[in-house]
Amino acid sequence: MLRRALQKSSRKKMCTGEKKKDSVSVDERTIPMDLVSQTPTVCGKRTRRGFNTIDKTIGQRRKLSEEHLDKLDRRVESRDLISQLPEYIIHHILSFLNDTKDAARTSILSRKWRQIWTSFSVLIFDQHKIQQQEGRQDIRNMKRAFTDFVDNSLKSHLERKLSIQKLVLHITRYDFELATHMEQWINIAIENNMKELDLHVVKKSKRYKLPPTIFASKTITGLRLHGCMLKSHCDIKLPKLQKLYLRKVCVDQQIIDNLISSCPLIEDLRFIHCTGLKVLRVSGLLKLDRVEVHHCHGLEEIEVKAPYLQTFWYCGKESMHCKIDLVACFSLKRLTLEDGNMTDEMFQDRLASFPFLEKLDLSKCNNLKNITISSVWLRRLVLRGCKNLVEADIDAPNLFSFEFKGDKMPFSFSNPLSLKEAKFSFEPVHIHSYNHHGGEDALWFARLRKLLEKLKHSNGLKLVVRSRKNVIIHENLEEILLPPQSDLKLEIIKPSMGLEDILDNLLRTWHPEILSVVSSSSSEFPKFVHEKMMHREENPHCCTYNTRNKCWRHFLKGVKIENIEAAAGRRTFGWIPWLKSSPTVLHQTTSYRLSWESVECMLSKWRMMRLLNI
Repeated sequence: MLRRALQKSSRKKMCTGEKKKDSVSVDERTIPMDLVSQTPTVCGKRTRRGFNTIDKTIGQRRKLSEEHLDKLDRRVESRDLISQLPEYIIHHILSFLNDTKDAARTSILSRKWRQIWTSFSVLIFDQHKIQQQEGRQDIRNMKRAFTDFVDNSLKSHLERKLSIQKLVLHITRYDFELATHMEQWINIAIENNMKELDLHVVKKSKRYKLPPTIFASKTITGLRLHGCMLKSHCDIKLPKLQKLYLRKVCVDQQIIDNLISSCPLIEDLRFIHCTGLKVLRVSGLLKLDRVEVHHCHGLEEIEVKAPYLQTFWYCGKESMHCKIDLVACFSLKRLTLEDGNMTDEMFQDRLASFPFLEKLDLSKCNNLKNITISSVWLRRLVLRGCKNLVEADIDAPNLFSFEFKGDKMPFSFSNPLSLKEAKFSFEPVHIHSYNHHGGEDALWFARLRKLLEKLKHSNGLKLVVRSRKNVIIHENLEEILLPPQSDLKLEIIKPSMGLEDILDNLLRTWHPEILSVVSSSSSEFPKFVHEKMMHREENPHCCTYNTRNKCWRHFLKGVKIENIEAAAGRRTFGWIPWLKSSPTVLHQTTSYRLSWESVECMLSKWRMMRLLNI
């Protein structure tokens, strides 16, 4: 669990090629490597059994004298880079763990980790997980085990006079008996100046009624409620509340009015799968920065008056007709809409209201047919699944990133010179129709060719073309090859990303049968790819973490050079030469046929190596 938490906090994975030792010697006493080795990502190494042997490790540590423990801890901490981080960063790492019990288990790693745990102020209690760890018991004993664990954890925390930064309760078996305990836990946390409450109650029959003390807290800044009940007449006074997330909560306008009038500092307001709300009106919140409304059944109207609102996100089904009024939000910078009922006219009126819009995301807006997107400030644009869109004229001179997903190409660019990132996913695409029949397929092929021709003079742009079995990396946009498949994905990559990173990222997520590189005759990239493919280690030692997360080198079984050509516009593997370079510019195409080991085979191989102690 800690390994996954650390990976969330850092994208870097430190690897080592050294052979692991099974034990070390401390004062003529043999200590298992589990005791002194780092946790699965503390310095990139994987312990022999990881956290599955923590209970055994605790017992081994208890048998050691204080002197030996001191020497052992010093040895661990001298090699432990994570433990040398500031305490608040380690607290942030621990906050990614699923519950408090996992965080508590880290206290056995060393004395420093024990001190860090005792000052950890984020308490996470997941009923399902804690009851699962207790083994097979009857439901009553499992509930008692959960309540006892939470009671003891809170008692221990309070005895050390520690504040509670955040309390998370994930309840999967709610009943009236447990409700009494929940109210006690929440009241204790509020009395100790809790700042954030995340309460998730899986609905079985009746919803959990929140205690009134929650709405009288002077310290709460964040409130996330899932599957709870809010009373319309409850008195709300949350002067420091900044974030309010309501998911599967029954609300009405009176509750919203009470919240707004008594919580003037709200910055982030979200309604997800809420019921009972027909009209949502939000006004008077000068610090409001973000509003999200997702699939709130029965909602007919949304009106937001917030002059400094930066982000608005709406998701609704085609069967849900909802009028949206954001005219007063003239500072809006990020707009995401999934609205199957929005017409061309409605969209143009909304777009005209936001002169400073920087990001626009349109998904499943199936009523859109002919639109114009014109904005000087627009930097990112997404068109995804708008299946009836016929024409989208895009005039955005400062557009940096563009993403499209659909079965045709309904868009055209007036001036895409600033475009540095782009993703196109065409499903399905009939390539052979383009060759033999023309028609609609030829139209969108011509549009895409025109776009790429406009971009091919931009310095450093790369293009990756993927299909089900093929990956083609184009070092530049001078000449483009297209595989004869119907599930094309194209990606234009910014100049700052190196070719080595592009190759590693592609092969990590995609295991193609054919890998091709199209580059200029003077490029060093084909030589680099050749070295990577043909001179790799048989059993690489670059990754020591979990088998499923190993890099592509561990899964690559065989490589065969299929084709090397140096020509302009010559066909390879039946691919369509899309854009041809000047006759004076020579390009080379290098292709490899790759065979891969499946994850299941790798897991079996790894288990066998462990059994043989290799």
